[in-house]
Parts: sequence; structure tokens; C-alpha cells
Amino acid sequence: MQDLPDLGRSSTVPMVVKRELSYSAPSFQRAQRVHWETKAVASQTCYNDIFQARCPQPQRILISHAKYGHIEVSKCVDAMFSSFGALGCYANVTDIVGSRCNGKPRCEIDGDDPVIVSSNVCKAGLPVYMDIAYVCLPETLTIHHCNPLKVSRQLQYVLSTDLWNQHCFYDADQNLNVAIQADANMKIKLRLRLVHVQQLHSVSIAYADNEEIEIHLNNGEITEVPVDQLTLKLSNQDNVFLIGFQAFGCDDMAAPAYAWVSRERDVATIGCYHSEYEWKMSCVGSKWIGPRSNCKNKKQALFTSDILFALIIGVTVLLCAIVITIGYVCLKRAKYTYEAKSAPYEMATMMSDPSNTSTWQKAKLQGNNDTLILPSTHLQTLQLR
Repeated sequence: MQDLPDLGRSSTVPMVVKRELSYSAPSFQRAQRVHWETKAVASQTCYNDIFQARCPQPQRILISHAKYGHIEVSKCVDAMFSSFGALGCYANVTDIVGSRCNGKPRCEIDGDDPVIVSSNVCKAGLPVYMDIAYVCLPETLTIHHCNPLKVSRQLQYVLSTDLWNQHCFYDADQNLNVAIQADANMKIKLRLRLVHVQQLHSVSIAYADNEEIEIHLNNGEITEVPVDQLTLKLSNQDNVFLIGFQAFGCDDMAAPAYAWVSRERDVATIGCYHSEYEWKMSCVGSKWIGPRSNCKNKKQALFTSDILFALIIGVTVLLCAIVITIGYVCLKRAKYTYEAKSAPYEMATMMSDPSNTSTWQKAKLQGNNDTLILPSTHLQTLQLR
């Protein structure tokens, strides 16, 4: 698949621009193929055989075409019948077979099924058989409304025939217009896979200011569209194909503290409210890549978490020191009071006054006995009396 053109918005007067896929630009990229393939399984069922179709879970059967008649030389029609000139005769029984098999993981139809046999339009007596082709499709969306198809990060599928059955999608020219929408600033992946084609055809994608591109239905590669909403325009109901769509890109970035964020597609600019400092990040895949910084409020610079933490530790240490000092003083006073009360009366009298340091310390040195030794000054006073 060729690269597609850039889908940027035009700054000129709006006009319809149709571009073929012969340009090369980075806006559209070819993504890696997924494992699911819509390869048709062909089967020829003779009159006395049984047609069997099987699909692995969770895939479902879709009948591409079903014919019944004297079609061509095969395992059911011998080469001798080619001389009769009746080869190529058949009836289209796609609707009959599809009504019994479509949407099921498996189905069986007898080669002599009376409904199918009754549709025979070939000459009587010629060997006839069923020629059936089917594909196994992934689980598809069931369309019950005409709202835009909401795109998520999960890959989803819808069948073109289901869209045609919703007549509210038609425009005045009987074309089908289906809106596909993703979250803002996301992008959309599209994959169109052929199931049954009457003739080669293309699908038109409308976007932006009435601009259009054409995607041909002859490949199954993924097309990445760098817009969050577009419109598929289908004009041929006979072509049956599967439409896969998925959102990709980066979600909008949350602004850091004291900062603003401005996004332009895949580039985000982050700036600080209180300074001219800015930095940029780029969306790569589904992640933002680039430098990660932060902004600080200058008016609250003195009250950062680090400073508050240091203040709390300092106040705690100070309170602990005060409590320890007060406890030590109280303990000391209690000790002196206890010793004074346990001493003789005269010694307790002197020791009860802690300010008289020289007196009670000397009395304490004498031990706990009945002899009271007084200082010389007190002795002289007693003699005078």
C-alpha cells in the first residue's frame, strides 16, 4: 500500500480535494499486519455429500458466494459432460446458504437439500453440485443506531453490509456516509479487508474542511489517520468488506502543579505560571517522551515540604529538651524534700531550706545520728545566751 498524504487542516478557502494514494508523507503510515486474514475457503459439494463449514472461536462464518448447478468440470462433474455445451449453468443460492450459516461458528447443509435442489435451473439429468465459498470473520459490532462509531484502543470490526442496512446513513445520492469518532487528540487506524467483491472499488474518507482521500479495496494493510474524526463514504453496496478501526496515540497530559499544558497534535508544551520556564514532550506510540520537570510557586517557596519537615523536627527536639529539663529539676527537688523529711528534726530544719547550702550540706555529712554539730557562728550565739 502506498503512503497516504498529510491530512492537516487547509488554511485556504474550503474546497473538495480528492487525492490519489501516490504521495509520500509521514502523516499516514503502514502498520504491521495483524494475524487475522479473510481468506475464503472454497468447497464443492456433490449431490450425495454434505457441506461443512468450521471457524475457530470466536470467529464466525460469512458466506461469500454459493452457486448450485452444472457449473464446470470438477469432482462432481465428469469431463465427458463438457461436450454437452451446458457448463456454466447455475442458480445463485447465496441468500439461502447465508441464512443458515452466517454468524455461526459451524454449519452443515446436505447436498440434496430440497430447498436448494428446487432452485436448479439447469437441464434435467445433468449432474449438479453446490459451489460455496466462505470466510471466518472476527466478532463484529452490531449496529442498532445511526450515531457515529465510537473508536477505542481496542480493535473493533464492522461489516459493510450491516452499515448498508441502516438506511439513516444514506445521503441524497444514495451513498453511505458513516462517521467514525475517537477521543479528542487521538488518531484512528483503519483496515479494510475484502470479503466479496463484484468489481474493484475504493472507499472515500472525508476529513477536516471537506477534504477527501481515496483508499482502494485491493489490500488489507492498516492505514493510520492523524485525525480524531472522519467519515467513510461508500457507494457500491455489492462489495462486501470488513472495516476494522482502532484509536491510538497519547491521552491528554495532566498539568503539573503551578503549570499549564498546551498541545498541538503530538507535541505538548508545558510552562510555569510564575516564570518563563517551558519544556516540550512528544507523543511516541501511546507514551509521552521527553524531559520531565516541575514548577514551584515563588510565593510559597518558604513553605515547601522539605522546609516544613525540618521545622517540625526542630520544634520536636526543642520540646523534648524542655520536658527533660523540667523533669530533672522536679526530680532533684523531690529528692531533697525526701531526704529532709527522713532526717532528725534539727537536721531537717536546716535541710528544709535548700538555699542555705553551706548549712545543710555540712549537716548531711554528719550522717543520720542524734549529735548535731553546728557551725561556729551558731555556737557563739548559744554561749552568749
